[in-house]
Amino acid sequence: MDYRSVPESHREAFFDAVRYAFRPEDGPAWERPDDDEDRPRPMTLRGMYDADPATPDAELSADDLHATGGYYDFTTRIRDDWHTAGGVSVVTADPTIRRSGVVATMLDEMLAEFRDEGVDFSVLWPFEYDFYRRFGWAKSNDTALVTLPPEALAAVAPDPAGEFVRLTADDWETVESVRDEWATEALAVRRSEAFWRYRIFDSWQSDPYAYGWERDGELRGYLVYRVEEGEGDDGKTMAVTELAGVDREATDHLYRFCRNHDSQVESVRIRLPVDTSLLDRLTDPRAADVEIRPGPMVRIVDVARALSALSYPAGVSTTVTLSVSDPRCDWNEGRFELSVADGSGTVTWLTETSEAGADAHLGVGPLSQLAVGSLSASELASYGDVAGPDRDAPAEQTVETLAALFPKEPVYLREGF
Repeated sequence: MDYRSVPESHREAFFDAVRYAFRPEDGPAWERPDDDEDRPRPMTLRGMYDADPATPDAELSADDLHATGGYYDFTTRIRDDWHTAGGVSVVTADPTIRRSGVVATMLDEMLAEFRDEGVDFSVLWPFEYDFYRRFGWAKSNDTALVTLPPEALAAVAPDPAGEFVRLTADDWETVESVRDEWATEALAVRRSEAFWRYRIFDSWQSDPYAYGWERDGELRGYLVYRVEEGEGDDGKTMAVTELAGVDREATDHLYRFCRNHDSQVESVRIRLPVDTSLLDRLTDPRAADVEIRPGPMVRIVDVARALSALSYPAGVSTTVTLSVSDPRCDWNEGRFELSVADGSGTVTWLTETSEAGADAHLGVGPLSQLAVGSLSASELASYGDVAGPDRDAPAEQTVETLAALFPKEPVYLREGF
C-alpha cells in the first residue's frame, strides 16, 4: 500500500468513493453536476493505493485506490493565537477491503505528513467517536440545536431598523470580517476564499441562502440557512447553520429576519454554542426544544511543538513533567518537561520511557482537550484521564499547576467539513 496525492485523472474515482461512503442512497448511477468538474476544491486529496511506492502517477490505476482521505489547511484560534490545523475529511475505504487496517495506515501517514509540514493540531467530525478516539482524537465541544416556532422569536426581535441584504460568494471578504469579530472561541477558523465559496455559499447537496443585516450601510451580521421539507404532518423548517452578529443589536435583527418567515415555515432550527443565552430571553422558554449534540474532535499532532507554540496565562511561572501516551505517533510517546514563564512555554523531551519520573500521566487525546481549553485539569482528573506518578490519582498540586497553565475556556468549532 502507498499513501500519496490523488492524481487529477483519479478525481472522479475519489469522489465516487466518497459518495458511496456518505451518500449510498444516491445509487451508482449518480450523475455529476455539469459544473462539478471545474469546481475548485479547498481540500487536499490523499489516497491509499494498492501499488508500489515507486509506481509513477501515470502508471497508477484508479481501480487501485482502496482508501481516500482529504484535509483542509486551517488556521484556527487557540488561546487567543492562531495555529495551523489539519481538518481531516472524507475518510473512506473500499467495501471489499474494510477492516484490513488500510484506513489506520492512511491516518498514520496523514499525521506524519502534518508533522512534516509543521501543523500543530488536527480536527475532524467523526462518523464514530470510538473509532477516532483510538487514533488520539478527542471531543472538543458540543453544539446546541434550538428549534422553536418563528413567532416565539418575537420576544427578541427589535423594531425594524437597518436593512437586510442578500449575500453571494463575492461578498466573502466582508462576511469574513464580520465573522472574525463574532467567532472568538477557541478553534474558530479563519476561512479562506475557497472555503467561503465552495463550502459555505456552495454545497454538494443543496446551496443555502445567505442574508446580512446592515447598519448605516455597513454589514454587522449575517445568517446562512436552508429550508427543509418536513416529514408527515411536520411543516417546513428554516435550518440556520450560522447566525453571526457583531453585537446584540445585529443578532436580534437576524432573529427578526427568522421571525418574519412565520408565513413560510413551521419552525426555525438554529445551531448555537451550548451556552447560548437565547432561552433566557424568550417569553416562553418552553416553546423551544433544545438538543445537545456531541461536536467535532481535536488532536495534537506534535506534543513538543504544539505545547511550545501555545500562549500561557500571564503571571504563571512553573515547570511540570508530563508522561504522554500516543500509540499512533511515536514522536509523542514519552516524558516531556514543560517550563513556562512570561506567557511562553519551552518543552524538552526527556525520554521515550513514560512510566516514571512524571508529575502526570495522560493520553494525547486528553492532553489535546486540556491544551485547547475543552476540559479543565480537574475534570480530566475526575474522569481518570490524568493520573499521578504511580498511575493513581494525581497530586492536588499537579492538578492546580495544570489548571493554571491550561484554564478552561469556550471552545466551538463551527465548520462542517
